[in-house]
Amino acid sequence: MDQKLNLLVLRCRDIEASRVFYEHFGIVFEREQHGSGPVHYAAVFEGMVFELYPLKEGEPADRSRLGFAVNLETDLRESLEDAGIAIISQYEIEQEPVFVVEDPDGRKVEVRQSEPSGSGWYEGDWTRSRSVLLILAAIAGSLSFLNYQSGPMNGGPVLDVYFFYFALLVSFLFWPVMVVAVVGFQTINPYSDPVWTRPTHSCNPFRLKSPLCIAHFLMCFVMAQGAGALVTAILGGWLQLLMGIGMIIGGLEGLWALELVMKRFPEKMALQDNVEMAGNAPPE
Repeated sequence: MDQKLNLLVLRCRDIEASRVFYEHFGIVFEREQHGSGPVHYAAVFEGMVFELYPLKEGEPADRSRLGFAVNLETDLRESLEDAGIAIISQYEIEQEPVFVVEDPDGRKVEVRQSEPSGSGWYEGDWTRSRSVLLILAAIAGSLSFLNYQSGPMNGGPVLDVYFFYFALLVSFLFWPVMVVAVVGFQTINPYSDPVWTRPTHSCNPFRLKSPLCIAHFLMCFVMAQGAGALVTAILGGWLQLLMGIGMIIGGLEGLWALELVMKRFPEKMALQDNVEMAGNAPPE
């Protein structure tokens, strides 16, 4: 026997405010009134009727928790911010962010992007784009031999040995300090997102309000260049070899520094709800 939810009714203190709120998720309502009953709003999608009814006098608002998978033309977080809807917490399901907001009656509403439509600046678009950019970075690194031809690899001068130790020193000290300092500063930047998403290979690397995603991509970009340089180091000589090793070490330490930032500033990540299983609502 198949079951399907086909009706959801919310009682709202102000149905006009609630209608405007839910319309930000792409829901289209129609104003209805059955006989002498109250004026209300109804929407039909995926075979289900979603209705907003006025709350009866003296009746308390319910504590229901709703969830919507939306397919917007713009970045979901930016759409919520532009609409003046505050994100009170967030978590991830299958490496995709789920934003928790409140409707005008105080109900928790979870919103996530359903499927990328192939355009726009939301999260799901960037796995393929980032992969292309990293491949280009590796190709650029592999062409370093055109500039670095310091001699055969089996006969490197003493100067290159000193450069190797210097590159290691820079890798061990410069990259972690830079990442912690620059990304850490963003915790007090009022223009950065109030809640940060753990960086993944699908997040937007050019979104200035998300410093973790930007730094994560930059470290991957540096490592891709270093890997490309190592591939053709036989042609470029010791200098290119050392450069490639230094870039890979620097990128790895930069990623390690990002983990330090997330642990050092837990208040930026603390608003994330704990979810043990995909689809489970986080505890109140």
